[in-house]
Amino acid sequence: MENDQKYVPEKIWKWDQKGEGKYGKINRPTAGSRIKSKMPVGKHPLQLYSLATPNGVKVTILLEELLALGYSDAEYD
Repeated sequence: MENDQKYVPEKIWKWDQKGEGKYGKINRPTAGSRIKSKMPVGKHPLQLYSLATPNGVKVTILLEELLALGYSDAEYD
């Protein structure tokens, strides 16, 4: 069975506000920073901003294990 209908995306995406659903607010045309502010700066040269994302957790574990092995260059904020 062949489907002759082909999907053609619009040239300009239009946001359908009423069709948001449960997770509709996480990907809006206004997504991104809500306020402009400077990131905090710690005392170590390595600054880790991960908000506990899976890859951020991996990096945190790596840094903690390096510190446990005695690598002082792995200090981070």
